[in-house]
Amino acid sequence: MNMHKGPPIIGQLIAEHEVVERVVGSLHRWAVEGQEADPDARAVYIDFFRVWAKGFHHQQEETILFPALAEHVEISLDHGPLKILTDEHEREVELVAQLESADQGEPTLAVALELAHLLWMHIDKENSVVLPEAGERLIRAGVGSLEGSTEGPDEVAVREAVEPLVIRWTPLEDDDLYRGDGCMACSAYGNTCGGIEKEWWNAWEWEQHLSYEE
Repeated sequence: MNMHKGPPIIGQLIAEHEVVERVVGSLHRWAVEGQEADPDARAVYIDFFRVWAKGFHHQQEETILFPALAEHVEISLDHGPLKILTDEHEREVELVAQLESADQGEPTLAVALELAHLLWMHIDKENSVVLPEAGERLIRAGVGSLEGSTEGPDEVAVREAVEPLVIRWTPLEDDDLYRGDGCMACSAYGNTCGGIEKEWWNAWEWEQHLSYEE
């Protein structure tokens, strides 16, 4: 059963975030503690981020969810939350390439930590704001049956290959990173994004909000 308000793809993407978050935390632990003990792990992590995180998970957002929001809810792909998220997808690609070429030790740790920070904050943006708001809007627009893709053999293979690493190098968070819900916790808020109300709300929503405040 879909426990999240919105079409099935919303709950699926949130569940997939749990997979990505565990692998990100494991990568961080490996970069801190395991580079010398387990050098072959690097390639396994890289395959996961390229094939599963980018090639499977993010592609569902970019080819299914975001176009549906643009078509049915008239949300822009060129600015605001969706542009920020697609830009972060591309930054992930760059960081994974850097992770592949980084020297062992501190260079790898620095790239792994930047990648972890990017994806942790990316997941927070989506889970706390973008996906709940997208789900409600799609339902109101009559798009209640939108579904995500299913894993192919390659996606299953890389997900299963990384699981032993997640067990060996248990996820490690970074206590120096502030994580939080809502637009106020987003680094883009007030910079490249005006917040969900300014970027997504329509006249009816503003009227309802203002009448409620009165």
